[in-house]
Amino acid sequence: MRWWAVISGLFVLACARLPAPAIVPVMGLQGEQRSADSTAVGARPLPASTEGAAVAADSSAALTQRLLLLPFQNTSDYDGPWRVTVEVPAALAAALANSKFLRPVLVDSSWADLSRHEWEGHIPLARGLELARAAGADYAVFGQIEDLSMGRFRATVPVGGYRSYEGSTRVTVRPVKVIDQEPVASITREGVEDTKQYGITNPAAYVPFEKEYFLLSQMAWGSPEFRQTLVGKSVAKCITSLAAALDSVISPPPQLRATTPLIIDTEGTRAYINVGLADTVRTGDKFGVWDHGRVLTDPNTGLVLGRALPRRVGVVQVEQVLSEHLSVVRILEGEDQIRPEYSIRSE
Repeated sequence: MRWWAVISGLFVLACARLPAPAIVPVMGLQGEQRSADSTAVGARPLPASTEGAAVAADSSAALTQRLLLLPFQNTSDYDGPWRVTVEVPAALAAALANSKFLRPVLVDSSWADLSRHEWEGHIPLARGLELARAAGADYAVFGQIEDLSMGRFRATVPVGGYRSYEGSTRVTVRPVKVIDQEPVASITREGVEDTKQYGITNPAAYVPFEKEYFLLSQMAWGSPEFRQTLVGKSVAKCITSLAAALDSVISPPPQLRATTPLIIDTEGTRAYINVGLADTVRTGDKFGVWDHGRVLTDPNTGLVLGRALPRRVGVVQVEQVLSEHLSVVRILEGEDQIRPEYSIRSE
């Protein structure tokens, strides 16, 4: 009894976050290590259909909202071999790839001449908007990696031991509209994954986590074994939550309440529509423009038989809401085909 009392008295709880050597998360990417000294390294490009300025223009694509994910600034304590400033936004792009309304675009060194400082996420607002315009994007998404670590919490006794581990990721993104340079929101999400082991345990129980703690940086970025680590799981949680938040904040345009939403006038690359504040229209909203259907005639008699079904001939984007029932729009597609009295639709 006296022996156990001595041990109990010596029990010391030391619960402290220890900096993990070279720990970086990933989600949905292939393993690949980059040189930290390269100034020409960009994020992995998406497939050609969603890549920067190379996207082929079509009305369906033009109706979506394109997000340029800029390199994120790393303000965490992480200082390892991987380029987290471009890999984290690439993970977010992968998480957004299945969105029906948002189309992620990554900065690509083939069309964007960024300095080393900019690849590290130090991008002023004006520069970010310039890059977004070059990519044909509707939003420039700035980001900050605030936490990227693995913590080790430890309590020791003369006999036995106790340890628990925690992977933590916290990222903030700030989407800004290109059309009016207005910030939309500041979204912060955190992902935490721990071992949920508390109390005195057999030292052998925490050996796998001790190995993970020291050897995580040697795992291939995005490899299956890495995704099973505490840090990899914490990033997956954080990125998934960020993608859902962006999908919620940047929403489709409202259904138009005007009796007959129309193009009422055109001026080159701009036009006016008869919807505005009363329809809760916002700058940046996109609408399809539909014609009346071409006249169909009998080729033998020349008699007018009727009209073909209406078809979408262009896409417009709200540039400024002028009044309850008036907005000016930018013609994104169909400048040569859009005419006054053509109808507009939320799609």
